Order: sequence, then C-alpha cells, then structure tokens
Amino acid sequence: MSAPARKPTAEQARAAQTRNKDVFLEAGAGTGKTGVLVERYCDAVADDGVSPEQILAFTFTEKAAAELRHRIRAELERRAKETEGEEKVRLSDTVRALGAAPITTIHGFCRRLLASHPVSAGLDPRFRVLDAAEARRVGWAAFDQALEDFADAAGGEGERLIALLTVPRARQIVLGAHEELVSRGDPPELPPVYRRDLDEALAAIESAADAMAEAGKGSTKQKDGIALARELAAARRDHTPTVPELENVELRGSTKVPEVKACQDAIRAAVAVATEPGEGLAAYGALDALLRAFAERFAEAKTERSGLDFEDLQRGAVDLLARDTEIGIAYRERFTHLLVDEFQDTNALQLSLIEALRGLQTKLFCVGDEFQSIYGFRHADVDIF
Repeated sequence: MSAPARKPTAEQARAAQTRNKDVFLEAGAGTGKTGVLVERYCDAVADDGVSPEQILAFTFTEKAAAELRHRIRAELERRAKETEGEEKVRLSDTVRALGAAPITTIHGFCRRLLASHPVSAGLDPRFRVLDAAEARRVGWAAFDQALEDFADAAGGEGERLIALLTVPRARQIVLGAHEELVSRGDPPELPPVYRRDLDEALAAIESAADAMAEAGKGSTKQKDGIALARELAAARRDHTPTVPELENVELRGSTKVPEVKACQDAIRAAVAVATEPGEGLAAYGALDALLRAFAERFAEAKTERSGLDFEDLQRGAVDLLARDTEIGIAYRERFTHLLVDEFQDTNALQLSLIEALRGLQTKLFCVGDEFQSIYGFRHADVDIF
C-alpha cells in the first residue's frame, strides 16, 4: 500500500506550482523546502510531461543527492499507482529510468561534463579527481617547490618575508588566498594596493582643482590638465587603479599662479606617495610573487598526475560551457528546469556555472536559508544568496 500524499501548505503549493518563471524560495529549517523541491520536480514530470533528462537538480552532498533521488522516486511511484492507462505506463517507465537522471552535486555534474568532452576542455581523457586529502598533499609539496623558486628570485626581500611570517604561516596564507581567489573565479594573484595615505593625497588634488576652477586661473591647457588630474583622482577614490596615469598629466606654463602651483604640488605629492614602495607594500608584493609561484607549481603538479581538484572541475566546466559555443548551447537547450537546493552554500564560481547552464527557456528554482550556511570553509558566500 502506497503512502498517502503529503498535504502541502498554501505557500508550499504556490512554490511548487509556479513553474512558468524563475523562483527564489527562502525557507528556514523545518519548513519543508526539500519537499517543495520534490513536489516541483514531480509536478513537472507528471503534469507538464517533462522528461527527467530535462531537469537538472543540484544539491551539495552525495548523501543529500541520494536522498533527493529516493524521495522523487517514491513520489513518482505513488503517483503511478494512482493513475491508469498510458499515463501509468509513462510514469512507471520514468521511475525505472530515474537512475540516469541528473540529480547530483555540482562537483559530480562538472566531472561528468568534462569527462564527456575532455578534448574540448583541453584535458587528458584519463583525468581523475583528486580527493581533498591528496589535493592537500600535492598543494603542500607544490608550496615547498614554489618557496624555493621564490627565495632564489626574490633574494633579500624573500628572506625578510619568510622571516616575518614563518614558513607555516606563509603556507597558510598562500594556500588560503589561492583557494579563495579560485572559488571566486579570479586569477590567483593579489589585487593591486596603494599606500594608506594615498587617499589623502588624492583628496588634496581634488581640493586644489576645485580652488583653481573657482578662481578661474590658469591657461586653457592647464585647466584641461588639472581637470584630467581631478578625474583620475576621483576615479581612484572610487577604487579604480588609475594613479600611475597622474605622472603623465602636464601643467605647462607659468607656476607663479598660486592655484596652479598648488595643483602641481598636489599631483607630485600623490605620485610620490603612490610610487614609494614602503615596507608594507614591498612585503605585499613579495607575497603576491609567492602566490603566483605556488599557483604555477600547483598547476604543474596536478597536470603531471592528470588530476583535477574540486575547484578545477568547476572552473573547467564554466570555461567549457563559455568557450565551446556548440557544447554550451546544447546544455542550455537541454535543461528546461534547473533546481538548486541549499543555495546559501554556493560560491561565485558555482553561481557562474548555474548562469552558464541557463537557457532562454530554462526555469530556475533556488531554495535556501541564509541562517543555515555551513560551507564557509569551502568559500561559500552567503552574500550571493
């Protein structure tokens, strides 16, 4: 005897039945959000005639994926028993074929995608996935090699950095920064920074430029030059790294006009501050060099093993879908429904994958709860939620 149908609440029913558009469902613990996902999946199959091959369902652990598949199978079996004729046959056939349906983790999907198209992805067809323990061992060995490369290339500055941090601390910083950057889909390099007092110097340029404009002093070329300097200063204060261009700003002509001279002095001061190395910036630059050396050695070590870590799987899948137009279009046309459970535990790279899989007809259903985010150690970003 089959189990009775679960009676959804009005809100749950609305979330399951709204299948003609994208839905973002915020649901706390114990509110039945996974049940809604199961209901939505089974309604698409039973009521809309959608094949399971056209529904991609993501969750975040193999155990959760197996549980989701089990619940979908049980619900479809229940519905098959309650119907007759061709519909009963169709649902029964669907249940038997459910083992091949894409109900999986993001990593599992990426592995199968790359394994199906290794040449297009630029991979050894025999590639394997490194588990977390092996990836950690490979990473540590790559760091040791990178440290030697860095010490030889950086000389005294490298020695000072390691003495300041110690080797274990340097390893922790570099490996952590590498994981964080890659999880965001960014290149493994530190962003440019400037001295803290640079903002004050740039504010002085803006102030001097305002005073010059108010006084109406200076030649046309000087006014044009200071307008450019002010624009560059304002842009940098909005976090756009354009300071080096200040060196090319020309204020030719008389410097006897106080307002013009004040602008020239402010520009020279900002350039001096921006280009002065300083101990902190030198250490930051050395750390960036060590990070780049590690990224190169780590990539080489994985290539030698024909191995990919979890971030490689995701980045490789995103790159493949974006780079190979034929493959990308095929996957975007294949899935009419994309279901994402535990959406609060996604990171920027996983979000890029979800976007890369969305076709014009794909309906996206995301469900999660920001207060249940538990994968920060894997660089899940609740801000994405």
